[in-house]
Amino acid sequence: MKAPPASTGEEHHGGIDSNELKARQIDPRNVLDLSSNLLFVDHPQRVKNAIRTSQFSHYPDRDCGPLLDALAARHQIPTDRILAGNGCCELIHLVASTLLDSGDRAMVVGPTFSEYARASRIAGANAYEVRSHASEAFAVPTEALQNDLESQPPRLVWICNPNNPTGQRIDAVVIQHWVESFPQTTFVVDESYIDFSVSTQSLVGNEAANLIVLRSMTKSHALAGLRLGYLVASEPQIQALTARRIPWSVNELAQAAGVAALMSQPHYDAAMQRLQTEQARLIGELRQRGYDPLSSETGFFMLPVGNATAFRDRLLSSGVLVRDCTSFGLPEHVRIAIGDASATDRLLAAIDGRPLIATTPSDAVESGSAPTWGDDFRSQLYQLFRLRRDVRRFRTDPIAPQLMAQWIEAACMAPSVGLSQPWRFLSVDQPSLRERVSAEFELQNESAASGYEDAERQQYQKLKLAGLREAPEQLAIFVVPEPSQGRGLGRQTMPETVVYSVVAAIQNLWLAARCDGVGVGWVSILRPDRISKILAVPDHWQLIAYLCLGYPSDPAQEIPTLELAGWEERMQTNQLWTHS
Repeated sequence: MKAPPASTGEEHHGGIDSNELKARQIDPRNVLDLSSNLLFVDHPQRVKNAIRTSQFSHYPDRDCGPLLDALAARHQIPTDRILAGNGCCELIHLVASTLLDSGDRAMVVGPTFSEYARASRIAGANAYEVRSHASEAFAVPTEALQNDLESQPPRLVWICNPNNPTGQRIDAVVIQHWVESFPQTTFVVDESYIDFSVSTQSLVGNEAANLIVLRSMTKSHALAGLRLGYLVASEPQIQALTARRIPWSVNELAQAAGVAALMSQPHYDAAMQRLQTEQARLIGELRQRGYDPLSSETGFFMLPVGNATAFRDRLLSSGVLVRDCTSFGLPEHVRIAIGDASATDRLLAAIDGRPLIATTPSDAVESGSAPTWGDDFRSQLYQLFRLRRDVRRFRTDPIAPQLMAQWIEAACMAPSVGLSQPWRFLSVDQPSLRERVSAEFELQNESAASGYEDAERQQYQKLKLAGLREAPEQLAIFVVPEPSQGRGLGRQTMPETVVYSVVAAIQNLWLAARCDGVGVGWVSILRPDRISKILAVPDHWQLIAYLCLGYPSDPAQEIPTLELAGWEERMQTNQLWTHS
């Protein structure tokens, strides 16, 4: 008979705490969350369509049939060895309540996710930890685990592999040996982070009766808001767990998104590869700053910072959230998840104390009143102006599609004469078109060089005037000279204002991109009619700008490139402003 639930409070986990942000007057929309270990990815259209077309007015399939079919195909196992759940957290509690009785011993390999111990205690078991230690770089204490198993085998062993928060792993052969040597003990191996690892071997294919493997699409496919996990076990274990599960726990949207995500697996695999590249860059940047990030087998790592709570609070003030590991019993460490290149730039800026973006959009006094702007925001805004820079040297890291969409939206907020919105944007993605644009630039650049003489020509030829070969995004921006939108208002005497409107939109886009750590370069050494022909745009469109976008090689550069190269110096403001 089960004992009454132990007295346990809700555990502390990563993620944004809306109450905390409200108390600190931080807009959650402006917070970069690196406290949750999720894949940074823009979901493919197939997943978005699956969610949008879900029939959520009916009960979901309680057995998750199509989802189990897709999972079975992925792992090459029968569907009757799989059970889906509302995230791994539900499945952890289901396993504990099904397998543990009052007085049972449940070993937790720690420090680790607190729900293992909490679920065990709620089930009436005695949960205890066998911990790794900082003095041994948090290597999993396999010898101590082996000794404990031999002295008094517990009913259940919880192993997170790779482990959260330490990022360490246990070789699969070691766990398999324990599974075979201690048949009365059930080993629950949580592989929520295994897709982030390049060297951890999965146990999904092992059919042992005393092994349960947990997997999380919440993490590996960034479905945290929908909650989706599953476990793999022997058929008798699945039957016992199914008998105690809550019906309809996996909603229709989660099931549809899960199937679509599995059908789009190469998209998520590519995002994983980008994450691994970004992890190497971030680790290197932190080491250059004197930090000692711990090695990790997965998409997050621990960082010794002295006072974890103070470090987290300081970064949160700059709009970046990391995980304080005090609740793991590690008050000197934070855990940092790997994001994309923009996330890395924001994190490093917060660590350095360099303002990169504002943590609140405004300091409006009251709802409905005119906004007022605080000194911090004003300082950051002018810093953004200084860092806008016309960038020529880019890294090749890809830019997330959702960021491009945000910047185009910012551009469309620009003022336009008569509300004509005469701008048109064209992303140049095809390599063949980019090659033709590059050839046009090289031709015109050589022609421009011939217009200078001797030393000045040599100086010109040393300038890098475009990043067409490196920039991951290229954007052509056109004007519709006589748009019907706006009905001609404001341009009867100054028709050129439609062009000025497009330039205002370009400035908006430029600043929005820079706010996300991305640089923009305006390539003007091109013939507009030739570019229009290459890109096959409508005849009445006129090219205003051809932009290169990418993460700059030197993100902190404030001095214009041409000034650094000795080509020209910036004029003083008093030389440009007079009074009548």
